Amino acid sequence: MATNVSVILQMSDGTVSYLRNDVTMGTLTEVKTDASGILNIAGGLSAGQALQNKVVVAAAAKVQSDDATTGCFGHCAFYSPQGNIISLVQGGGNMDSGLPALKRPVKLTTGVTVKVLAQVGETANLKIGSMAVQCASGKSDIFFGTAVDATAVAMLNKDGNTIGEALSGERAVMTYQTYATTNGVAQIGVADGINAFYVENSSGQLKYMAYPALGRDTQSLVPFIPCNFLIDQNDTLTITANT
Repeated sequence: MATNVSVILQMSDGTVSYLRNDVTMGTLTEVKTDASGILNIAGGLSAGQALQNKVVVAAAAKVQSDDATTGCFGHCAFYSPQGNIISLVQGGGNMDSGLPALKRPVKLTTGVTVKVLAQVGETANLKIGSMAVQCASGKSDIFFGTAVDATAVAMLNKDGNTIGEALSGERAVMTYQTYATTNGVAQIGVADGINAFYVENSSGQLKYMAYPALGRDTQSLVPFIPCNFLIDQNDTLTITANT
């Protein structure tokens, strides 16, 4: 069963564009302009190439499995030509929602891309947990990790850095988090799983906890959760699951 992701982009000049691609589940995949031929859009182009010098002010991603609603949203963002995250994008699966304003508008130039992680929501298989972090400075990053039964797994960004290594000195002001296993992170008992993602300092003191969303079966986008904590260099973000 194939799954595709679409992303609607709204520009500062009032125009709209549409990205859509089949995606590999569990793998960060670029979503390019729709190539169906139904719309008056040049298909198969990166966002920055197709819409040069446009400024995106709002966007939303939707995960769609063929004739099903099993596809789950993990995370989405605009990436610079150097591969750095420019701005986070919210998304969902079986949703009906407007386009939320980006926390940081994005000027599209050659090399700017939109990439999405999607998964299949299941009970049996452990999945990738994702947390997108927005900072007061405007900087953002995404941390993720594949859960292991009864094991604490550090969630790292695309460069393999912890939240402390990547965002030291930044103040987190909101996050969104996803986990595609249908019954939650700690779905059996209380002995060896924590039903939220959590940030600790170097001595193990809790600084932040947040419940992840499934990324589908809701009429709303995965929401940003307000927060307020200073990130230090030795802070860690962890997912601890059970099955």
